[in-house]
Amino acid sequence: MAASEFFTDSVALGRAVRAGTWTDQAVGTYTKAIDAIDRSASAEAIEYLDFFLFEANVIYGMYTQINPDLREFMAAKGMTADAIADADARVISLLHLPSGEPFVREELMAQVEQAGTECRRALLAGEWDQAREALETARETWRRVKDRDGDHSYGLIDAIVANLGESEIGEMWDAAIRPLFNWRYGSFDIANRAWAESLDQLMMVACESMRAHLVGLDRTGDFEMTELEDRYVLRFDPCGSGGRSIRGDSIEGTASRMEAPYNWTVSREPHTWNHGSTGIGHYCTHCIRLMEEMPIEAFGYPLRVVDPPKYPDADPSNRQYCQWQMFKDPTAVPEEYYTRVGRTKPTVFGSAEPAAKGEAKGTADGSP
Repeated sequence: MAASEFFTDSVALGRAVRAGTWTDQAVGTYTKAIDAIDRSASAEAIEYLDFFLFEANVIYGMYTQINPDLREFMAAKGMTADAIADADARVISLLHLPSGEPFVREELMAQVEQAGTECRRALLAGEWDQAREALETARETWRRVKDRDGDHSYGLIDAIVANLGESEIGEMWDAAIRPLFNWRYGSFDIANRAWAESLDQLMMVACESMRAHLVGLDRTGDFEMTELEDRYVLRFDPCGSGGRSIRGDSIEGTASRMEAPYNWTVSREPHTWNHGSTGIGHYCTHCIRLMEEMPIEAFGYPLRVVDPPKYPDADPSNRQYCQWQMFKDPTAVPEEYYTRVGRTKPTVFGSAEPAAKGEAKGTADGSP
């Protein structure tokens, strides 16, 4: 996608990104496309449609990697092929579509692309109602794919906890998401790059990923963005992955994944990657490991400060948000955000300095 009135080239990412203020970035790409359709702005709507599909495919690729990696971790830890297959089959049996049909992710993802093609055709023909209907089909079908991929991950993690113990989660995430850290987050090192440039990139990929996860009650990818003097605060009601698993699926009317028929678990033991807390969804701990612990170890500061919801999220009048904070000066992150992951804030920062890794108070596997 080339730069235009609605998109701009990002040198850091090597591709086009959405133009606009950070407040505007908190509006779902689906929402932007619908607005363009409602104004009969076909060229604009096509640009947002194409970017919606791009964002979805990034997250689809992430799950394509992570779920097999979780199974590989089971095998590396000594689980037999039969035990892994049984655990996987139990999870897959819970992923059926609302119609009762089995979930075949490749077929549904092809339907997302087909709906996108139909939306594009209708936009070029000026068939606005058909374009809107096709875009909604693409969004809803993508939601079904993405949510089931996330459930698949959670179910596999729960099987790891059941068979190997909760203490394995830190090492599990190191095996599954270290490549993601190296690819997406490993460049945010103030020893090698100005933070102003890094922060812009960090914010952009945060907005893109959460829009693609279809955060929010209506699952349109819209979220709350607040700029404070020293930081940006993003809040998701709920997050489209971990938060949804804690709260339950309001679109399909299914229960919290901690309840029947899933009966998956949340953290019961204190570890650094759950902030020493109980009630944190096992899936949510990847954000803490990826965005707090790994960068503290590498650079001396967290890239995002994460506050996930806890189970149960039972009060409909006061629902829990998932919250991310990104600081304008990474060396000014308060000490409390180091303490809760078992670290001491260093006095020098950046990978070139030995002290950048901080002082770990726990064992090598990340447990306190």
